[in-house]
Amino acid sequence: MRRLTELYGIETLSARYLKQTFRPHAHDEYLFGVIDGGVHAVWCRGEMNRVPQGAVVTMRPGDIHHGGAGSEAGWHQRMIYVPEAGMRALLADITGREPTGTVDFDAAFHARPELAQRFAGLHEVLHASPQTLARDVAIDAVIGALLRELAPQMTQPATEPGGRISDAIDYLDSRVEEDVTLEDLCAVTGLRRRQTIAAFRRATGLPPHAWHLQKKIGRVKRLLRDGMAPAAAAAQTGFADQSHMGRHFLAFVGVTPAAYARG
Repeated sequence: MRRLTELYGIETLSARYLKQTFRPHAHDEYLFGVIDGGVHAVWCRGEMNRVPQGAVVTMRPGDIHHGGAGSEAGWHQRMIYVPEAGMRALLADITGREPTGTVDFDAAFHARPELAQRFAGLHEVLHASPQTLARDVAIDAVIGALLRELAPQMTQPATEPGGRISDAIDYLDSRVEEDVTLEDLCAVTGLRRRQTIAAFRRATGLPPHAWHLQKKIGRVKRLLRDGMAPAAAAAQTGFADQSHMGRHFLAFVGVTPAAYARG
């Protein structure tokens, strides 16, 4: 489990359970998740459910639930716990209006394998990425996808403003070594979080964290060509460590930093 204090106090959980049994309980937060493997047998909203791999979970604050393994193999789940204040802030940003009441997705469990797969990928970023901007974009993408696909009535599109995206691009390009946040970019663009991400993607073809990452790799390449060691290059470009930099370098360049430096 990980707690993202800087991101509304959201908590993320990735766990595999074999014999775990949960007593009847509820959460103060919204609970969003996916069953990533196996089967979870869980009682919620008056009935027992066998929730298999590929199912998306959406629970409201106060939803009583309990259960355990639905098979001998147990189950693997990825969960995001979003405090009500954080959910209101995310909804206001996504919809452009202040939400009222509790958000309800009509059911607690949804057989949506494609959405579940996207959720799992974004959850991994939230749960494991050391980059603040990547986590910022991931939570907006997760909540946005859930709303668009499971509660589309809440996300009627409005006219999208352009904002000062060229200034945001310059801002990222000049801060390759920093851990920039989405709030930093919003201050530059004059837009809300979702608007900034959408406008940035329209202008560049990439979300802001991916743009920043490719700029970091470009700087690493120059440093390696100048003879700097990979570990030092990783430190100078704001990566968590050499291993973190190396994974992204290979994905962008197709060779390891060491191989690139030798070439």
